[in-house]
Amino acid sequence: MDIEFHYYVTFIAALRAGFKPEDAYLLSYSSQYVDDNTRKFIISKNTADEYNNYKSQTIDITKPEKDLMRIYPIFHFMPGNKEEIESGSASRKDGKYHVLNTIPDNSNAQEILKEALKTRDLYRIGIATHMYADTFAHQNFVGYYESFNGMKGILEKVIPDVGHADAQHSPDLPGLIWEDLRLIRRNSTVDNKERFITAAAAIFVKFRKYVDPACPATQVLRDKAALTTEIEKAIGNHDEHNENRKNRINCYKEAIGKNFKEYDENGWFDETVNKGFLAPINPWATYKWKPNYKDSNWYKFQEAVKTHQWFAMDNVITPITADLELERF
Repeated sequence: MDIEFHYYVTFIAALRAGFKPEDAYLLSYSSQYVDDNTRKFIISKNTADEYNNYKSQTIDITKPEKDLMRIYPIFHFMPGNKEEIESGSASRKDGKYHVLNTIPDNSNAQEILKEALKTRDLYRIGIATHMYADTFAHQNFVGYYESFNGMKGILEKVIPDVGHADAQHSPDLPGLIWEDLRLIRRNSTVDNKERFITAAAAIFVKFRKYVDPACPATQVLRDKAALTTEIEKAIGNHDEHNENRKNRINCYKEAIGKNFKEYDENGWFDETVNKGFLAPINPWATYKWKPNYKDSNWYKFQEAVKTHQWFAMDNVITPITADLELERF
């Protein structure tokens, strides 16, 4: 998924669930910023306030840094549990099984989102929502160098088998219907619109139960159906070449209405940090905190990234990989 879901659709789902507009914005910005948080900075170097952030995405998924392979399963390809993965392997032509396979709506992703909601930290909720949403779009892929991800074809043989690199952007475009030829015939045709609507509905339900735990189940179902219809209309017809993206975004903005705020991937950073000469193209640029930086959105987001990573590593990834020989992990 890209900004269409992680920012716009998440914004809509949060508003419909009952989040206050400013909270819906912070949550949705955090969700999208997971993909744009691609640089490691040293802020106020060699001072008492020196700070290092964690990245939550690499610039090019086909050329990820070896020591950052932790990024993919934790933020973008959360694996399911053993039973879920074993069941999911039946969808493949080869019947292969992988302990890091991404399963939609899996129990590990649900647990991490549940923990984030318990903290009431909007930044962490947004990060966990990104991870949870990606389990729908990235299902049947592994967030690691793995032939399990491989697809046949001349181009695909050249591209490293990392995540859905072989499928390029196919899993992330809401209007696309595409073929995952690794899967058995009845499952090989993938309708992204269907997957995205299912993800939006699941996120809405979790948000509504968080905002209003006493909301009657019948009301939740009615409002979920209304949201589903709204998102289905906004995505529109199937879009083989992604030509309707601008129209879709206009529909999302209209659905958000007067509470809409444009997403600026540099906005939070620029509000928080003073950049040295020619930054960021100058590798020797210096970065210094602006006043009250600990109250800033960028700082709070970065702290939430760290907490999300620690929780996911300790409770999901490390137990799964403890006995494996994953050389690059």
